[in-house]
Amino acid sequence: MKTGARRNFRLLFVGQLISQFGDSIFHIGLLWLALDLTGSKSSTGIIAAAGYLPAVILSLAAGVVADRMDRRRLMMACAALQAFVVAAVPLLGYWGWLNGVSLAVVAFGLSAGASFFNPARDAMLPSLVPAKELTRANSWIQVSAQLAFLAGPAAAGLLIHWTGLLHLFTIDSATFLASLLTLWLIRQPRVVSPALRAGPSPLPQVPQAAGSTWQEIMDGLRLAWSDGRLRGLLFITAVDNLIIMGPAIVGMPIFVREVLGGDATDYAMIMAVLFAGMVSMSLLMGWKGERWPKGKLIALGMLLDGLTFLPLVWLQDLPLICLAMFIHGLTVPLLVVPRVTLVQQVVPDESRGRIFALLNLAIVGFTALSTALTGIAAEYLSMPNIYLIIGLAGAVCGAASLLMRDLRQAR
Repeated sequence: MKTGARRNFRLLFVGQLISQFGDSIFHIGLLWLALDLTGSKSSTGIIAAAGYLPAVILSLAAGVVADRMDRRRLMMACAALQAFVVAAVPLLGYWGWLNGVSLAVVAFGLSAGASFFNPARDAMLPSLVPAKELTRANSWIQVSAQLAFLAGPAAAGLLIHWTGLLHLFTIDSATFLASLLTLWLIRQPRVVSPALRAGPSPLPQVPQAAGSTWQEIMDGLRLAWSDGRLRGLLFITAVDNLIIMGPAIVGMPIFVREVLGGDATDYAMIMAVLFAGMVSMSLLMGWKGERWPKGKLIALGMLLDGLTFLPLVWLQDLPLICLAMFIHGLTVPLLVVPRVTLVQQVVPDESRGRIFALLNLAIVGFTALSTALTGIAAEYLSMPNIYLIIGLAGAVCGAASLLMRDLRQAR
């Protein structure tokens, strides 16, 4: 990797590490604050779901914007918006206006920025690094998130005692400002080499739409549908996130409270070891992952993602649960890293933002539905029973992805 590319990628890595450290604090604080403010598991699920709704409402338009605009500047604007939105939490608390509704609005606003930021980031990455370095670069981007979410819960557990719950959000706001600074320092190349699309059978370029935003959205949908790898990837990703993500996100604090009888510090510890597992596998993916077949890795990741929830059906001891969550964390990069790299390698630069927006919709949009359903289901079922259902269903989803020939054969 050339010096300029190395500098740009390091800036992107550091910015992601800082902002996602704040993000991890936000998510710890959001769910715990929601439970404190509302005292309701279903309301907590709805508040968490509000943080994913922008992906449903905005993702398609966000993909068009990411393909039209300078992606770095779009990311900077999103970071500024997110800093402002998160800073509203302690201010609303100070004025006595903080409640379940305002917390849901904040969660929505933060996610609205992410709906534009994430497709722009993933679409921009092939212009910063050589094609042969994409798997390694994506692994390190995942490492930045996972290190942040590893350190974030542990830091949140300490900061709750030192600063109080509300000022976790003040710290998060500052991290977005730091991310904005690192993005400003990046000097993105003006021209993207066609060689960046080298890899598994790139798709043909789609002419730039001269018409409306709707026409550009439809062009992106047609491009995704025309390739069996993308079509299968988007479908199976949506189904898997509907099954898994709600119980993983909303279910864990409920599990800690009701099954373990624990507190926010216990919850933070479990999340920290989960991300320690993710970091470990992401580093291995960065080292060896370029040689591994992407389609089969995605299927294996989904299969193990489901199966590794099953120990939570019977475990009630915190150290053993931490061990189970570390093992679960090892499975996630097997799914995430090859999924992003595959899209970067097969989709032309001028359409990449729209395909990543569709992927974001499949991930975050169905996570929104999953979180809302989990909050409701937890009113009637115990969390161990929910983990039994989603563990088996997630494993079936992974096995089903092996039946999708185009995706299974993706290299």
